[in-house]
Amino acid sequence: MKATRPSAALPSAAPARTRRWLFVVPVVIGLAGYLGAMAYLKLNETALVYHPNEYGGRAMVAPAPDLRVEEFRVMSPDSLALVTWLVPPADSANAIGLWVLVCHGNAGNISLPLRQEWLRALIAEGVGAVSFDYRGYGASDDGPLDEEALYLDARAVYEWMVRDRGIPASRIVIYGHSLGSGVATALAAHVEAAGLILEGAFTSVPDVGASRYPWLPVRLLASERFASIQRMDSIAMPKLQLHATDDGVIPFAFGERLFAASPAPKEFVALTGGHDRAFSADSATYYSAIGRWLRRIAAPDVESAPPAE
Repeated sequence: MKATRPSAALPSAAPARTRRWLFVVPVVIGLAGYLGAMAYLKLNETALVYHPNEYGGRAMVAPAPDLRVEEFRVMSPDSLALVTWLVPPADSANAIGLWVLVCHGNAGNISLPLRQEWLRALIAEGVGAVSFDYRGYGASDDGPLDEEALYLDARAVYEWMVRDRGIPASRIVIYGHSLGSGVATALAAHVEAAGLILEGAFTSVPDVGASRYPWLPVRLLASERFASIQRMDSIAMPKLQLHATDDGVIPFAFGERLFAASPAPKEFVALTGGHDRAFSADSATYYSAIGRWLRRIAAPDVESAPPAE
């Protein structure tokens, strides 16, 4: 009888399947995490852009005794009351006849002590100021909070200044800080004004978001855009830009890019002191630049003055 040799065992498919799963599982987990991050960014966009509850939140601080604040409630086109402070120049004898319409940043409200400190030094330059809270900020009424809504609010206060307070459009200077720079450029692109001041300004919200989350398609996901860089070439009025070189919120390079996209007449002033405190940390440079620029545009021959590059 002939002995039979045992047949060779077929190679098991299990190791190959295991190797495939070792590759597939991390990919699936990574993809799920990436899609989850995209979903989080999109669903929380409003909360990421607007911070009315920070820096003391919506609680209002009484104006300092030396600030002659007149408080009003200006109605937006969709019937929301916007708390508005009107502050005349500190010294009427030195008044230069300009009024600054203030569009503040994305956090806190107009009554913050830091903003009152800034306001006090601003009106000492001989200008009056009108500062307001967007809907959902401070004591202003709640309402839909998005880019177009903030544009409506700023336009409502501008028109109130002209219509109800009798301030000529040619004597209004529009000022915007941080997120307010996006509001200010949108307003300046559609109304007459004596000039535009931007501080800590960005090119667009998606550009800032992409710099913070470079691994995510922020520019595709963002609904809130505040695309100032797309408007600058249509803003012919005199422009002053201020930006701290050590700004940790809106990098200095964004201000430089926005300035490069602006037509003359324009001026750029580099500061120190970070995003919120350059006015106090570098006060001599800050207020001398603003005061000089304001007096220049207040002069009758402002249009013939050579632009500062």
